[in-house]
Amino acid sequence: MFRRTLVLAALLVTSAAHADMLTFDPQTVYKAPLGASPGDGPADAPVTIVYWSDFACGYCYRVQPTLDTLNRMFPGQIRWVHRTFPLDDDETVGAEASLAAAAQGQFRPMSDRLYALGGRVDRAAVELIAREIGLDMVRFRADLDTRVHRRQIAADKADARGLGVSGTPTFFINGRPVHGSQNLKTFVDVVDQELARAATTSGGYDALVASGKLQADSPPEADRKGFELDPNATYRVGLGLPGHQLGPDSAPVTVVVWSDFQCTFCNRSVPVIEKLRAKYGDDVRIVFRHLAMNFHKHAGLAAEAAIAAADQGKFWPYHDQIWAHFGALTRPDLESFAQAAGLDMPRFRAALDERRYRDLVIQEAATALALGVDGTPTMFVNGQPVVGSRDFDTMDKIVGAHLSRAKQAIAAGLPPGDIYALVMSDALGTERSDPSSIPDASVAKIQMRSEDRTRAVTAACRRRDRQRAISLAAGLAAEPRRCAQLVCGGVGIDLP
Repeated sequence: MFRRTLVLAALLVTSAAHADMLTFDPQTVYKAPLGASPGDGPADAPVTIVYWSDFACGYCYRVQPTLDTLNRMFPGQIRWVHRTFPLDDDETVGAEASLAAAAQGQFRPMSDRLYALGGRVDRAAVELIAREIGLDMVRFRADLDTRVHRRQIAADKADARGLGVSGTPTFFINGRPVHGSQNLKTFVDVVDQELARAATTSGGYDALVASGKLQADSPPEADRKGFELDPNATYRVGLGLPGHQLGPDSAPVTVVVWSDFQCTFCNRSVPVIEKLRAKYGDDVRIVFRHLAMNFHKHAGLAAEAAIAAADQGKFWPYHDQIWAHFGALTRPDLESFAQAAGLDMPRFRAALDERRYRDLVIQEAATALALGVDGTPTMFVNGQPVVGSRDFDTMDKIVGAHLSRAKQAIAAGLPPGDIYALVMSDALGTERSDPSSIPDASVAKIQMRSEDRTRAVTAACRRRDRQRAISLAAGLAAEPRRCAQLVCGGVGIDLP
């Protein structure tokens, strides 16, 4: 313990002493070497993420859920290359265990469990994990005892220092740097840009970084303000999952609400939404979308339960039950709400037991986070964001102003049902969950881009909607179809 305290103190001193050291420009490509490190994902994936990490690093394990979500959002399009960088040369058992597991083809199961330890990695813990994942224990212990993988760790650290990496985690996305435990939007934006660059570059990773810089060359970044939604901008927001809409398709004003069933402020917004519906009637369409925050223990399963209710055509009665009993979200509570809403109980229980809708909940949250939503409730009124819980008078003014503008367009001859579609056609951002949930205008049909069609196919598969998935997949080229099949095959849907 004393030694670890000294190491941490030394790191603090080192950080202070080198506060003026050069760093990486996030817009520049650097030639991050792959080394002989274990990888995960297709070798020919258009995006390669090389990252230096330490299993004892708090930021490294905190960013893992974000990386898992990123991988789900881009199925088959990312290759991960893990490079070790233990900050303490005498605390390498986690790195050695991961490489010993990699030698037996089990790097990912080992690394996932090592990060789950939250930095508390020791010899007993890694041996327990090794048994759990079925490693050859004689071989595994021999690798640790002989320190056979120390050479690989040294090579990883030498490459990191040669490049200018000074801390963990540090990522290079096709050579583009991302430092630290960043939010999902930061990663998604770079991956999107690199997918576009890869589409116009032949030769894979080597070609993409061929002209990259060899080491850090930029002055330290000034503290940059994080991304915030612009209240005056219009964002591209779809209409969410089936059955989550209240109000007609012809409503000239659409209010999309990203919410969390365990969120106190969301609960306070419920009567405000109800009063808006009461005042404006069929002039307003309400759409509920799920953003179950990671720090809310019960929010994820509650969202799954609500989607299971929607699958039986009873999302809103179930939604009302949850809010009427706010704070009661255990499994027995969720089942009692289902009974009160009149659901088919065996079917409902099966959906929860199988975690049938877990991927949908994750995808809905990922869509929100990638757009820049970072808390609940966040509402979009005809695409314009309203962040946080607002009182009725405030929301009444916002909705009234949008309705007034919409009525002017209607008076000029625009069909009411076309308003949201046309607003979305020129909006910012990307609807990453299901782009096909954005309606088409009767006056102009806009063809989905290939990447949007791929997302729409995978969304249908996550909902177990085989017929729609196959119909949408008819327009996919070979590579997008392969990516979609990775998701669809996982739920038992084969695309023809």
